[in-house]
Amino acid sequence: MRKESRCDFVFDFGGVVIKWRNNHPIYDYIADRYGVPRLELRAVLEAALPDLESNQVGVSEMLEGSLARFGKTLRAGDDPNELWAWPFARLAKLRVGTVEVVKSLRRRGYRAFLFSNTSFPHAQFVRKVGWDRFFDDFVGSCELGCVKPAPEAFEAALQRFGVSPGNAAYIDDREENVRGAKRYGIRWALRFTSVARLREDIAPLLASD
Repeated sequence: MRKESRCDFVFDFGGVVIKWRNNHPIYDYIADRYGVPRLELRAVLEAALPDLESNQVGVSEMLEGSLARFGKTLRAGDDPNELWAWPFARLAKLRVGTVEVVKSLRRRGYRAFLFSNTSFPHAQFVRKVGWDRFFDDFVGSCELGCVKPAPEAFEAALQRFGVSPGNAAYIDDREENVRGAKRYGIRWALRFTSVARLREDIAPLLASD
C-alpha cells in the first residue's frame, strides 16, 4: 500500500538518470558519415531539435532538410531512425546513483516518474532496454507534442501521471527547465548537479517512516 507522502517525484532523463550531456555525439556521427563540418551541423540540428522532440517533424524529414543545407542527401540504405539512435544506444549509460535514489523512493511508498524531452527513436530505445521499469511511468515530449520548458509540456506530463503541481518535486539538470517548472507552478523544482546533492535536496521532502 502506498504511504501518504507530501510529494510525487518527476525526474528528467538525460543528465539526471543517464550520463548524457547533449546530442553532440549524434550530430558528430552524422557529420562525419556525410562529410560535413561538425560545428555547422551541430547548429543546424540543434535548431531543429525542438520540432523533432515535439513530433512536429520526423527524423527523416529533419535529417533530409538539415543535410540539404550542405548539398547532401540521405544515402540509400541509411535508416534515419538508426542514424539518430545508434550513438545514443552506444554511449548513453545509467547513472547508478540516481537509479538507487529512485528505487529507494519507491520502496518507501513514493511515486517516481520519468519525463524527458526526447524523440521517438530514443523513447523506443529506453523502453526496449527497460530503463522505464525503474519508474511508475515514463513519457517523452514526442508523445505529448510539446517540449520543456513550455508550461503546456509540464501540464501534459503531470496530467498523464496523475500528479498535482502543488504536490510535485521536479528534478532536472538544465536551469531553463527548472525555471519552467517553477513558472508552471511545480512546488519543488530542483536543479540536479550530483547524486549527493540530490539526496540532500530531497531529504526534507520525505515523510518520516
